[in-house]
Amino acid sequence: MTTVAVSTLRVTDEDVTFIRMLKSHGFEVKLIGDGSFSHGHASDAEEVGLLRGASAVIAAGERYPSSVIEALPELRVIARFGVGFDKVDVAAATANGVVLTITPNSNYEAVAEHALTLVLAAGRAIVSKDRAMRRGEWPTRPVKPIRGSTLGVVGLGRIGRSLATRALAMKMDVLAAEPKPDEAFVRENGIRLVGLDTLLEESDYVSLNCALSDDTQGLIDRRKLALMKADAVLVNTARGGLVVEADLIEALESGQIGGAGLDVFEQEPTASDTPLYSMDNVVVSPHVAGNDDLSMEEMGNEAAQCVIDLFNGRWPEGAVVNNELKGKWTW
Repeated sequence: MTTVAVSTLRVTDEDVTFIRMLKSHGFEVKLIGDGSFSHGHASDAEEVGLLRGASAVIAAGERYPSSVIEALPELRVIARFGVGFDKVDVAAATANGVVLTITPNSNYEAVAEHALTLVLAAGRAIVSKDRAMRRGEWPTRPVKPIRGSTLGVVGLGRIGRSLATRALAMKMDVLAAEPKPDEAFVRENGIRLVGLDTLLEESDYVSLNCALSDDTQGLIDRRKLALMKADAVLVNTARGGLVVEADLIEALESGQIGGAGLDVFEQEPTASDTPLYSMDNVVVSPHVAGNDDLSMEEMGNEAAQCVIDLFNGRWPEGAVVNNELKGKWTW
């Protein structure tokens, strides 16, 4: 029987639809409940031991470096929850005939909702007012309106476009930095395409919605932060590695920028003594932007369907990262 390993970081109940899908198609399901593994903190040897014997894996936050992939000759598919794949050595996967898939159709609206929530929470100073009231204070100082402000969206893919339409509905102006934009969407929604530096200079809120890669690692550093307005807010629901965290902390502490809304961090889980936790102008959440009940179900179903399709000789168009394997890959 073919075994599919499931990282249980995003599974709260064994009796979920995607696990039933896999079992109904004849797969044996191996649940891996090791939190160190699922958060990406297990050693290579530990990962290999947990995954040995599996032909496919429904992956969460664990790492797939070349050393792990090469030590698992039976592995044929890595099916990721979500759209990020920066923890997978794509070149090694391709070289070893391992198909890497993502779930592009499942959680982009959830992430967009969360990004907008962070914009609102930071812009309206919700958290700092909540804390002050619990201390017996009654803070009534007015804040800038959201309507009429400018949102800069860095990355206008599914998530970025979904966020943009929500921002436009709230009467915000939207700028975007995107090398390969959907021209029709941009035109129909009156979005202005600009370079990253211009976006940072003109935006009241900057939302990062791009993938982490060699080109975008440390994209927002001290120099880029210096371009932002003194009262601007940086929102990141993409990947922590997009931002040089020490530079961001420095900019927040010095008042160089006004605030931040962060769902992702350079280190996850984040160190408990990070200065970010003590700042009233920072709103944080634990990398959960894409995780609502509906998106969790749909991500699991989409990932499982990729595994099922590949096993049955069907190529899941639009979901495969290393698409160069198409036509020369077999299970």
